[in-house]
Amino acid sequence: MQNFTIVSTSQTGLRRRGAFTLVELLVVIAIIGMLIALLLPAVQAAREAARRMSCANKLKQLSLAVHNFADAKKEGDQALLPYGFGRPIMDVPAGNDSRGNAWATNADRWGGLIELLPFIEQTVLHSRFLEENFFISGWSAGDLTTQGGTENPRTVPIDLFLCPSNGVTGKPSGYPAAYTAPSSYRFNQGDNPGTFNTNNRVRGPFGYRARMGMGVVTDGLSNTLAFSERALDSEPQPTNSTSVRVQATTYDPASAGGFTTEGLSDRRICAGSAPGGHYLFSGNSTPFGGNGYSYRWGWHWAGGHWYHTGFVTTLPPNSPSCYNRATNFQSMLSASSFHTGGVNVTLLDGSGRFVSDTVDSGTGNAFPTPATPGGPSPFGVWGGFGARNSGGATASL
Repeated sequence: MQNFTIVSTSQTGLRRRGAFTLVELLVVIAIIGMLIALLLPAVQAAREAARRMSCANKLKQLSLAVHNFADAKKEGDQALLPYGFGRPIMDVPAGNDSRGNAWATNADRWGGLIELLPFIEQTVLHSRFLEENFFISGWSAGDLTTQGGTENPRTVPIDLFLCPSNGVTGKPSGYPAAYTAPSSYRFNQGDNPGTFNTNNRVRGPFGYRARMGMGVVTDGLSNTLAFSERALDSEPQPTNSTSVRVQATTYDPASAGGFTTEGLSDRRICAGSAPGGHYLFSGNSTPFGGNGYSYRWGWHWAGGHWYHTGFVTTLPPNSPSCYNRATNFQSMLSASSFHTGGVNVTLLDGSGRFVSDTVDSGTGNAFPTPATPGGPSPFGVWGGFGARNSGGATASL
């Protein structure tokens, strides 16, 4: 009979390995969770850095479009800038368009971004504006999506006009039909609150119903702003909602808001309209962040009024904004963004900057006299870069 020898595991050096205990499993899960918590902010920061870079690149493309426009549009040796607000009178055709609508109707509602369309690869869209007057309905809700059986080009969203940090890709649900298509980027109006139908307040390089020549920018193209961001309100806000970056406070009458018919007043009234960094909607302020007509700032990229496509350097970036319909639609809209600590801008020479919220904005508070388009800005370095002929910038942005 064959004999068998039983060898114990202790003799062979083998051991039966036990399973993970519950405590060990919980420790591993906790460590993984901590690693994710540490990595997530870094990932989010990297994504925002990429979005901010994309945003700055889009602004630069707009500035280059201005230069291409200036090369194509000249009067003698003078290179012309695009108009900022309102179609120039000399560019309004006489008579009617192909559908019998008068070209002169609401010509002041054409925005300067329309002029730049051929220089941002939107020639087909631009040609549609030249074939028909798509502004005959003003901003009313009627006949905006289609007009005469064709899509209204004012309602076409353009990716180049949208900063990815804002999170807006199209028209949000719940918006009134009168809102067309948005833009995150705005023309430099200067350092003086402006109105929608006059040039006597414009200290920036883009005029109302007129094109300025490069020669009027005596401060130099590298010392004068071209475009900045302004944050978009992505959803309708209820009463008492708070968002200092995208809303504007409505003041009525003029004496309550720091605006006068002559445009001489005090910027501190607007700066103090958002205590604690927030707007509280009440009284004459509207939950739609605009004015008594419930406009939403930035939701008409093709629009030709200050409050749709302009910004001023009266207050530093991400400051409050104010508006008063009782003073010829006077508005003081600050540059703003959803970036941390500042906004992207471009200068007229095509270069870009990121400007901090803490940029020097001076110690003066009275608005510049409208009848004096030149002269030093009372609003420091930031104000000086908004004005086209302030006597030269004293420091860099």
